[in-house]
Amino acid sequence: MFDQAKFEEALKLPRLKPPIPEYLRGNRGGRPVKVLTEPELTARTRQWFLDYEKKIEYYAKHGIDIAWTLEWAKKYWWSWLMRDMSLNTELYTKDIEYTDTSSFGRVIVGLDEFEKYNFAFFNAIPDWRYDPLPGEVFVDFAPDGEVRVIVRYVGSGHFSGALRLHPYDDSAPTIYGTGAFIQCTAVDRYYFNKDHLMYKGDTSYDIFEGFQAVGILPPDDSRLFHTILGATKLATLVPKLWRSIPFFSHP
Repeated sequence: MFDQAKFEEALKLPRLKPPIPEYLRGNRGGRPVKVLTEPELTARTRQWFLDYEKKIEYYAKHGIDIAWTLEWAKKYWWSWLMRDMSLNTELYTKDIEYTDTSSFGRVIVGLDEFEKYNFAFFNAIPDWRYDPLPGEVFVDFAPDGEVRVIVRYVGSGHFSGALRLHPYDDSAPTIYGTGAFIQCTAVDRYYFNKDHLMYKGDTSYDIFEGFQAVGILPPDDSRLFHTILGATKLATLVPKLWRSIPFFSHP
């Protein structure tokens, strides 16, 4: 049974494996980015939950009860940090729909598929952890009772395995990690029904920046990167040639 003690235990549990660099190459601002250490990440997560409690109290003063979202958030964060899916039925609908940058626009449907998608990242980054950023949570309410939440967070870990993209199985296109440490931000959107279960959601992040950070893609100011993107011009030649043939061209 989940309780506050389990949540506190998870907060104290170290996950990141050494070595952890002090800085990562950063495209934003054109200078190296200071890596958040595990104690700093844990402190920010703890602060996020304290701040969110204050937000709940503020809404309560205006007659809006979202206290249940705090318990939901603790269970959600705990389940992914501990890799324990025993609370799934308390968090999601059975037919949950989800999209991610890695799903190529396709919708992931059902609990089993949703779990498979998440574990694709855990298999690729075994010490992966998620930490919400204080102040980066936004709550919206619909007249029909639907609650929508947006959270910005940072993901950290060593990309040492193979990341399977959609459909997240042996047939999937795969990106192989270099073992490098990665730390990047992402934004999640959650949609809740009247039973306080998430029935829809999505994750957005800068996949180019992430792959550049771990050395899978070269820096965008490098000649190699320009050459790689320049090669995409070849892909435009076939359809252009096809359309130039009178028999196949449209009137």
